[in-house]
Amino acid sequence: MKKIVLLAYFFLFFYGLLFSQENNYENRGIIKVEKRGNLAKILFDNVNYRLVGIDYFGNVIDTAVFEFQLRVTINGIFYSEKNLGSTISYKMRQLLGRCDSSTTILFDKIKAKDQNGTVLNMPPLRTNFGYYEDKSD
Repeated sequence: MKKIVLLAYFFLFFYGLLFSQENNYENRGIIKVEKRGNLAKILFDNVNYRLVGIDYFGNVIDTAVFEFQLRVTINGIFYSEKNLGSTISYKMRQLLGRCDSSTTILFDKIKAKDQNGTVLNMPPLRTNFGYYEDKSD
């Protein structure tokens, strides 16, 4: 009788050990909360040459900006262009690629859409583009 009880406990333990690692309730009862907020600021992505929006939680909103005006001085020549969309035109990308030193880009009259679809007039954005030369000896 003791052997049967020990054998039953052994099989019960082995059965529990065998199926204890299986996760049958993977998606049941889980609530995923993604924090999204209103548009807080606009940043210039100097890798893809575009303006992106940032909300209050730090999430990047690619499609926020839909119109802006760009003003820049490259090698002593002033350029200004109005763009529809969030990216800089191909011609301006080529001009910015030829910069020998750092230059300041002014993005003005920035219009962006919030997650609710409301049009926002964002403040002007001034950013540096290019490389600084180290003049220390």
